[in-house]
Amino acid sequence: MNAGIVKAIVDALQEGKPAVLVTLCETRGSTPRKAGAKMLVYSNGAALGTIGGGQLEYQAVQEALKVMNSGESVLWERDLADEGMVCGGSGVIFIECISS
Repeated sequence: MNAGIVKAIVDALQEGKPAVLVTLCETRGSTPRKAGAKMLVYSNGAALGTIGGGQLEYQAVQEALKVMNSGESVLWERDLADEGMVCGGSGVIFIECISS
């Protein structure tokens, strides 16, 4: 895991700042990033790291904000062809509330 994301997670937990960890768990076909890519999403929608950019990442941030509000982690699957992305693969994303 990227040291910057690890530090940001620790900081968020120590400071009591809401944050959600988004992890690309599985990919099939062509995808911009591979399994293990991570980003940390804050309550203002800002993100550290990337899971591949584009519409998929935008939607993942929106889902992360929902997870932050509910406090319930989710497993989220997306077909990138359906999202209009050129790569056309698919991915499974774990959206994990790490602080509340």
